Amino acid sequence: MKAFVRSVTIAAMAVVVPVSQLAAHESAEHALDEARVEAMRAATVAFLESLDDAQHSQVMASLDDNHARTNWSNLPASMAPRSGLAVADMAPDQRIALHAMIAAALSSQGYLKTTTIMWHEDVLHDIAAGAIAAMPDSDPSKAQAQAFIANYDTEKFFVTVFGDPHGKDWGWMVTGHHFAANITVSDNRIAFTPLFLGANPQIVKQGRYAGWRILQHEADRAFALLASLKPEQVSQAVVADAVDGEVFLGKGRESRLGAPAGIAASALDPVQLKLLHGLIDEYLGDASDEAAARQRAVIKSDGMDSLYFAWWGPTDDPATRYMFRVQGPSIVIDFVRERSGENEFNHVHSIARDPSNDYGAEWLERHYKEAHQD
Repeated sequence: MKAFVRSVTIAAMAVVVPVSQLAAHESAEHALDEARVEAMRAATVAFLESLDDAQHSQVMASLDDNHARTNWSNLPASMAPRSGLAVADMAPDQRIALHAMIAAALSSQGYLKTTTIMWHEDVLHDIAAGAIAAMPDSDPSKAQAQAFIANYDTEKFFVTVFGDPHGKDWGWMVTGHHFAANITVSDNRIAFTPLFLGANPQIVKQGRYAGWRILQHEADRAFALLASLKPEQVSQAVVADAVDGEVFLGKGRESRLGAPAGIAASALDPVQLKLLHGLIDEYLGDASDEAAARQRAVIKSDGMDSLYFAWWGPTDDPATRYMFRVQGPSIVIDFVRERSGENEFNHVHSIARDPSNDYGAEWLERHYKEAHQD
């Protein structure tokens, strides 16, 4: 009988599952992965086929090209020039193919966050233009400001495809101000980190789009977890009363991660643990279901003792400057609220990384060294 069953522990209860059922489940998971990758492949090939020869040459790079694979930033393009093909240089049919490629790799949630952040650059442009128009012509910084806001443009996003999407190992990147998505496919496995999302303003407070907010659920879920902690747990979770901006795990900051800080997931009660997983799922949910399920399984296998939640800054004011982190061997989530004006913090940066497999490096058996760039 033992030859035909395998024991699987779920929560605290042991369940005996026939091997045939487990095999069927694993086969179904493999089929879903393969179907997702085929859809991504078809969309990527269609995008490439929509380009002319010059555009195709501009968009393509090798999986071994360290600079191209890590040439993303949250900064405006004039401060951090990107490689790849700009949306501004694409015809409408090519933009349609690009969006199909993005949508094929992300969940509906992830696609909408992504495209809203791209669109949000035009909102930021209008807000900045209004502020500049109110400046006196005698102000020597006015001309410089007018030139700089050209960065805030939904067309200033850049696309690179790595490797041959007809093969088993390939990927793509889309990056621009406040956004960078890195997708890697390796033998029907999908990696989606690093994924950088940001917004300024986080909550639009003027104009026709007043009330729109970006990355709100990330913040809300973290505050819900923080509010659930007992006083002694808060003292463990809070690393400092103020934010150290150098802690945020942006590009080129892998060496700054260090040992986990804050409170271990193993010290949380069941309700708190569920809130922590809800926060993590908010980020994993930006990826496709298949990529999210694979990442979730790896995080679970790492164990609760290796997963931590940490907080910097005030714990009672969601409108002030604060930062939180979730850290484990296979996931790092950072979220920081930044200054957006005098005495106002309405500017957010958020990133999800996998220290063990960013850029699919573990699967590809490659190492990608990021250059520091703020």
